[in-house]
Amino acid sequence: MTDCDDMLTTLLFRGAPDADVAAHLTACPRCRAERAAVESLARTLAAAPVPAPPLGLTWRLLAAAEPLLARNARRAAWPTFALALAAALLPLPAILLLDFYLVRAAFALLTAILPTALGAYLTFNYAATLALLLALTYAAIPIFVEHQVRLRRQESHA
Repeated sequence: MTDCDDMLTTLLFRGAPDADVAAHLTACPRCRAERAAVESLARTLAAAPVPAPPLGLTWRLLAAAEPLLARNARRAAWPTFALALAAALLPLPAILLLDFYLVRAAFALLTAILPTALGAYLTFNYAATLALLLALTYAAIPIFVEHQVRLRRQESHA
């Protein structure tokens, strides 16, 4: 498009031109010739009644757009998921090291008080419980992120 086309389009859709557009419209012979037709067309379009949309158009449009919106929502959730996972994985080495020393201390204490087999059994059960709690905690991250993204999406669309 030429500069004149841009200026005439601006006049058609925005109505009153700003200083740059007005200067161009008065200086350019092509734009001066077409200005009256463009203003007449703008008045005709402004006076025309807006047609009512057909019944059910909104629902058909939403049904057609639903797969695209769902794909975009999933794509938008990935950065949030990555941030949540990074924040959760950051303290994991310290947690594992602390649990390792805690399990070793528990094993030493239990074997000093109880028979070795019973102390090993209790220590193993404690370590398995810790592993299960860690696994459940880290498995809940995607569920938590999905819930947060859904809440954020509802707030932005409400």
